[in-house]
Amino acid sequence: MFDRRGLNMDIEPFDDALPTGVGKNGSVAMPKAIRRRKPFKTVLKFWTVNLIAAPILFTLCLSVAAQGIRELVSVMQTRLYRLPFPGAEMLRDYQGFERLDLSHLASALLFLAVTFIWMRVIEEAKGLGPVSQYLQSHPIAFWIYATIAAVIIVVDGVVFYFGLAARSNAWTETSIYVPIGCTLLYVAGTAAFAAFHQDYHQSDQI
Repeated sequence: MFDRRGLNMDIEPFDDALPTGVGKNGSVAMPKAIRRRKPFKTVLKFWTVNLIAAPILFTLCLSVAAQGIRELVSVMQTRLYRLPFPGAEMLRDYQGFERLDLSHLASALLFLAVTFIWMRVIEEAKGLGPVSQYLQSHPIAFWIYATIAAVIIVVDGVVFYFGLAARSNAWTETSIYVPIGCTLLYVAGTAAFAAFHQDYHQSDQI
């Protein structure tokens, strides 16, 4: 027979190897998955795409979208150096900066907001975010989030369209479908740029 008396009872148990803590509904909380380091090629590809796509989209934002904001809201034509902030008048002393107005600032903030919203929309579409679960548990909160996201995305497209239409007035024999097509391309490009960022940051690698 097997003799248990020869065993060393000081051996540590395997409790530390098992998940500890309590999750939702009394279930055992599982440990988080270990994220691996991203390969160098993936990181290089990410920054290369950013160096190419980000300046193009940001330039379109500062030129076309800013023009659309000026067309829709005349007060956005106020120069930044005229703002009642200490040191704002110094912008007038630098070449190029004296032409910046509130529309440039608003268009930059709108671009950042739209990119972030597209990232969240794509994340929710993949079932990785919490907002999509609100449709059953908190439908009012879900529709509030969805409405805000839709309004900001639509406003960004409308602003870009008006800016492009205002600039295309000087073009001869320009079809009305040209600004519409360019606006759709801009929206699709922004969504693709956000999807690229979402996929990079949501992977199981760091």
